Amino acid sequence: MNDKTLYTLEFHKVRERLASHASFSLGKSLALELAPSTNITIVRRNQRITSEAARLLSLRPDASVGPARDVRELTRRAELGSILDPAEILMVQDTLRAGRNLRGLIVRTSEQKGELETLVFIADGITILQKVESEIERCINEEGAVLDSASPALGKIRANMRTAHNRLMAKLQQIISSETYARALQEPLIMQRDGRYVVPVKADFKGQLRGIVHDQSNSGATLFVEPLAVVELANAWRQQQLEEQQEIERILRELGALIGAHGEQIRTNVEIIGDLDLALAKARYSYAINGMEPSLVEPHPKGPDPARPADNRERRRDPVPAQQQQQNTSPVQSAGTRQQNPPQERGMLFRNARHPLLTGSVVPITIELGTRFRMLVITGPNTGGKTVALKTAGLLTLMAQAGLHLPVDHGSRAVVFKKIFADIGDEQSIEQSLSTFSSHMTNIISILKEADRDSLVLLDELGAGTDPQEGSALARAIITYILEFGPMAICTTHYSELKAFAFNTRGVENASVEFDVNTLSPTYRLMIGVPGRSNALAIASRLGLRQNIIDRAKSFIDPEAQNVEDLFENIRTEREVAQQERGTAERARRELDRRQAELDRRLAEVEEIKARAAEDARAETEREMQGIRDEMRRLRSRVEAGMAATSGEDITRQWVREAQARAEELDREVKARTAQQRNNQARRRPQRGVEAGEEQKPHVLAPGDSVFVQSLGADGDVISAPDSSGQIEVQVGAFKMRVPVTGVVLRRTASVAREQAAAASASKYTPAPPPSDAPPLEYDFRGWRAEEAIEEIDHRLDQAALAGMPFIRIIHGKGTGALRKAMRDYLKSHPLVKTMEPGKVEEGGDGVTIVKL
Repeated sequence: MNDKTLYTLEFHKVRERLASHASFSLGKSLALELAPSTNITIVRRNQRITSEAARLLSLRPDASVGPARDVRELTRRAELGSILDPAEILMVQDTLRAGRNLRGLIVRTSEQKGELETLVFIADGITILQKVESEIERCINEEGAVLDSASPALGKIRANMRTAHNRLMAKLQQIISSETYARALQEPLIMQRDGRYVVPVKADFKGQLRGIVHDQSNSGATLFVEPLAVVELANAWRQQQLEEQQEIERILRELGALIGAHGEQIRTNVEIIGDLDLALAKARYSYAINGMEPSLVEPHPKGPDPARPADNRERRRDPVPAQQQQQNTSPVQSAGTRQQNPPQERGMLFRNARHPLLTGSVVPITIELGTRFRMLVITGPNTGGKTVALKTAGLLTLMAQAGLHLPVDHGSRAVVFKKIFADIGDEQSIEQSLSTFSSHMTNIISILKEADRDSLVLLDELGAGTDPQEGSALARAIITYILEFGPMAICTTHYSELKAFAFNTRGVENASVEFDVNTLSPTYRLMIGVPGRSNALAIASRLGLRQNIIDRAKSFIDPEAQNVEDLFENIRTEREVAQQERGTAERARRELDRRQAELDRRLAEVEEIKARAAEDARAETEREMQGIRDEMRRLRSRVEAGMAATSGEDITRQWVREAQARAEELDREVKARTAQQRNNQARRRPQRGVEAGEEQKPHVLAPGDSVFVQSLGADGDVISAPDSSGQIEVQVGAFKMRVPVTGVVLRRTASVAREQAAAASASKYTPAPPPSDAPPLEYDFRGWRAEEAIEEIDHRLDQAALAGMPFIRIIHGKGTGALRKAMRDYLKSHPLVKTMEPGKVEEGGDGVTIVKL
């Protein structure tokens, strides 16, 4: 990447912020040296590493490299035979321990949660040097002191040294406590000078205490004397000190040799720790900017490119001729045959992107390039945010190629370019000099020489700084040349002529940054597809310029140019209206989806309740039938036993006949139960009139047919044939009603019903007559407790449903409203209840609830 481009797009500031999140010196260095890659495979791997590091931090917020240090130089010195001091050796130990802990943390987290394959692969490169760690820990404590246990010799030397020191101190203590030397001593103190123990002696009494003078006070009144009686003891103690120092040096030399023997492995560990620290820094920076991993594409993926112009000819956006409409080959469609062969994912797409270096309330913008077009021309007034949009596109691309997450929304996409060029000037003065124009042209010339079809070109204020007519023509020529050799490009400009050029040129799209004329400030919203306008007259008017001057200025404007501006303004207005309508439609669609999901959930609950109730009923019926069968077996056994016995004893012939009659009655009840169970199962599934593979003509419902009314969940008989509106009259229990033909399922035709009745008559089987009293339509629960009333109404609902009643009337009164609320809450979710509503005023009003079944 071009260093000038990196600086122009302020990538160095991103690196500085990234480095602030690193905790290891090498990690900070790597962050400050971070560079974008042009290899899409490497970029994808780096993005994956950042995502895995973010995942690791979400699972283990304490993850870090710990007290690791960059000890690569220390290991090289150790390899050359240098003696490392204890502090340096401890740095090596801390680094080895930090690498071991970090590796273990990553591996354990991956085993528990997964999703960290790349980090595990990197961490596996850390070599665990447990022997080096243990040896350092055995010889040196955390304060950097060499321990007695470092070697047997050192332990012995230090023991002798302590003995010699104790003897020395005892002799000195004897001297300062003696009455003989009391007058000669300035104070009874033991002091040190140049590593030798001395006592303060008055200068006038130096002859009383013979010894070696090592120092004197500033006034000369006090001499610091080492008594001759302790010289030998002091020499013995000093000898032990020298032996201790030699043994410590030997131990440190051995530790250094051990470190040097593993120098290459330690340096590799340090480099891997630096890589992991950089990954964690990227993850922390991602959290700081609310970033996410973008998808990555190449500048020219395989397949047709809808944004690439086939030639340099301009296209006109005239209505599509009828012939082209029939052939479905309009100019827009034929550019990439999008209708017939949808292109694969391509081009830059940053959804709601925020510039990572901006602070405060940042307005997000959506940037698109290389999808439907390869060049974006942003127009609009000064301070409108054009340069910010340009820099945002370039900087986010650099960040993506450097493996950093982007402050964008999900669904965003970055292109991995081979080269990125930027010519962005910060001069916003109207008094631009020739030197400024020359500087910009020098940069553009250099860019045009080096850029190719795998490049991104960013040009700010193209053609500015010279005569407007010549600048506009030059800008148009540069854009045309860029289109010919195919890089993606974003340009900003003031020239109105480029708006129409972009509108009519294939592969180029207009864009603008919205400007609020009322507040005289930019909104920073980027609108692709809508050219900008300068708003100079509107701004001047808002600032207080006389209206007659504004009108005169308008008269000087070319009418055709004004019409073009008005057309663009109408396009902008219609676009905003369309966006608002799309937003409203999208919100309505989401609400519809939510309601549909809620309805599906409730239907699933109802079906589950129905299935559970049917299963309970089937089990209860099976238990009753089993009881009947058991009783029949007992009766048959008793009959057989009675017939085998004598006729004159306990069992008479009359008793036998009664037992046989009872057995026949139980047998008929078993058959009736079986038929009822089959009928219940048929209600829960559509009835099949013929076997699979046979054809059957649709049956036209007629009086006498037996049907299942789906809305009531009950059987009924057809009274009249379907009318012109497709409705039939059905009798369900004691009620008659009209229902659509599509709302019933045929149970059996009238002829089948007659045959079944005849067969039943022939078999002399008389079913039990239905109960003479139908359930009441009205129930009064005033004065009841809520729990008792709910239990009772559940039973009454079952009776009413079995009787085929369309509704019941519940009287609960008004009172405190507790009973009414409890019952309505219960009825609201009851599977047999279709709707419920308060009674009319004449029926009792809110003290009554009408329940439709």
